[in-house]
Amino acid sequence: MPQGPGSPASSAEAAGARPEVSASEGPAPAASPSREAADDSQPQSSSPSWLPSRPPTASPAVDGSPLRPAAWCGMSAGAVLEAGLARVLFYPTLLYTVFRWKVPGRAHRDWYHRIDHTVLLGALPLRNMTRRLVQDENVRGVITMNEKYETRFLCNSSKEWRRVGVEQLRLSTVDMTGIPTLANLQKGVQFALKYQSLGQSVYVHCKAGRSRSATMVAAYLIQVYNWSPEEAVRALTKIRSHVHIRPGQLEILKEFHKEMTARAAKDKSSHITDMKFVD
Repeated sequence: MPQGPGSPASSAEAAGARPEVSASEGPAPAASPSREAADDSQPQSSSPSWLPSRPPTASPAVDGSPLRPAAWCGMSAGAVLEAGLARVLFYPTLLYTVFRWKVPGRAHRDWYHRIDHTVLLGALPLRNMTRRLVQDENVRGVITMNEKYETRFLCNSSKEWRRVGVEQLRLSTVDMTGIPTLANLQKGVQFALKYQSLGQSVYVHCKAGRSRSATMVAAYLIQVYNWSPEEAVRALTKIRSHVHIRPGQLEILKEFHKEMTARAAKDKSSHITDMKFVD
């Protein structure tokens, strides 16, 4: 039985979408590397000078280019506008995230938090954090909820993650207004469960680690601890107080919980039927 978030053990250790799997990492030396996403193999530029030089610490417990016409296909005018606005506001809001990490006192926000023995929830895993995440936090899997432009210049590519023994799963979700699909929530949870079985950790992130990625982690908690969506969100906010699950994201979590409950009931019924047949 896994220990729940906020338990002594976990405290001591310290969300439109389309699936894009950037296989890179893999459990330390054990897991075999997957194929990497083609776009992530592009040359990486250095991080902007305003980014912090020292790696963020854990608490206990774009390129900016315009949307390409091909990306508009199948999107409503409203969705295109939302995606464009997210790109325009990406760096200003990232700067705000850095400011809240750097400022002392009540306004301070830690860059990431450990939620339980397996999952860490946080902001962008900047390149200078790699060693800390891999060596200190035992991270062997990364779930990236960002679109590719958000991580192109600031974070490891899938190939770079693979070099340090980490597998990346990208489940692109539009910033600010995006809601992870049910299929992507299920993929992310299964990915995390794989590393749970290996006794290794998974870093789940978006830009600030408070909405898209928090929705994914809430789905993981629903699956692992059999909690309701509301219970999962409450558990998250107790550890990472600035988590913000939007109404649409809560609705997809309710759908995930409903699917999980129905599947569990079906499995139980099949098991009982099999027992009767054996008798």
